[in-house]
Amino acid sequence: MQHDNPCMRDFVAYRVRYTAHPHAGDSWCIYPTYDFTHCLVDSLENITHSLCTLEFEIRRESYYQLLKDLDAYQPYVWEYSRLNISNTVLSKRKIEALINKGFVSGWDDPRLHTIQGLRRRGYTPSMINKFCAKIGVARTGNENLTSYKKLEFYAREELNTSAPRTFAVLDPVELEVVNFDEVAEKRIEACIFPPDKTKGVNMLDLTPHIFVDREDFSETEKKGFFGIMPGQVVCLRYGPFVLLEEVVKGADGSIEKVKVRVVPTPEKKVKGVIHWVSKEHSVASVVNQYSNLMTVENVLKEASAKGVDFTSFFNDKSLLVFENARVWKHLADAKEFDRFQFERVGYFCVDMTSKSDAFGGKLVFNGIVALKEAAAKRAD
Repeated sequence: MQHDNPCMRDFVAYRVRYTAHPHAGDSWCIYPTYDFTHCLVDSLENITHSLCTLEFEIRRESYYQLLKDLDAYQPYVWEYSRLNISNTVLSKRKIEALINKGFVSGWDDPRLHTIQGLRRRGYTPSMINKFCAKIGVARTGNENLTSYKKLEFYAREELNTSAPRTFAVLDPVELEVVNFDEVAEKRIEACIFPPDKTKGVNMLDLTPHIFVDREDFSETEKKGFFGIMPGQVVCLRYGPFVLLEEVVKGADGSIEKVKVRVVPTPEKKVKGVIHWVSKEHSVASVVNQYSNLMTVENVLKEASAKGVDFTSFFNDKSLLVFENARVWKHLADAKEFDRFQFERVGYFCVDMTSKSDAFGGKLVFNGIVALKEAAAKRAD
């Protein structure tokens, strides 16, 4: 009882609990403690290296003492600092609480940094391995906070050369080209990996009725806005230049469609270049966009400092669902885990629920990571 290490002072071997065991049922009521199971299980299973976080360093002595007394094989024990990633939680207990309280859908929710969650979101093993190799393993303090942006960097680095480009309109508004007969080129080549056409192209059919993103349209003039608005010429990506002609509204005042006119190439450089899809040659889809799970970087520290439950920092806007998005028909045969860059939007991965009855047979895409410029724009 006078040992310098409190874990060595007559440490407890087991507890008696009259609680049904998930495997043994009511036939056994003795539950060994951590100190009498960790080391023995490691030894019996011939574990070479037993790794744990620094709070268990004080138990290393008891770990070896019991194995020594039993003349049993002794694995090598090594402790390291706990990893925390900003704006999320990694603790299994915390994640389980989020699931049980309905904040997330399960262990494979793409907002979680679980292996299942990252996989479903579209992260690959190589992205995760590069991230782990970069941050390394530390022993300086037991709470190291690493920015999630480091993981996003390796995702962008890989996807930039592996994810083919295409267009997707998340919140569509219909455009009608009133002078479509004046369009010179109606079938357009779009590079899969611009500007190198040798790596493949998508053939885009420009039709009289197309969809553009609602955020690329404004009924009134706005300073610093480069989308479609009164008096401003805009370029359809890979296609012609257009000018707003008329806004058609329904009885309730909602926009039914926007009429535009194809115009000659302007003398001055046009800043606004927007993506689009053909109404005729596109299919309906569901697009999930994700942002930080938590509203603060160091969730547990903030919760402790303010004396509140960590779930009070849950980001209600961490999932944004676009149920009526449109993508080109050439994506109709996309399979689970296929990854694409939706130009001007971000990188996306086909979800396991894609084409299921739950979504009416629609394709379902999960946002992996925003484009660098899009992320910067959002931060501003």
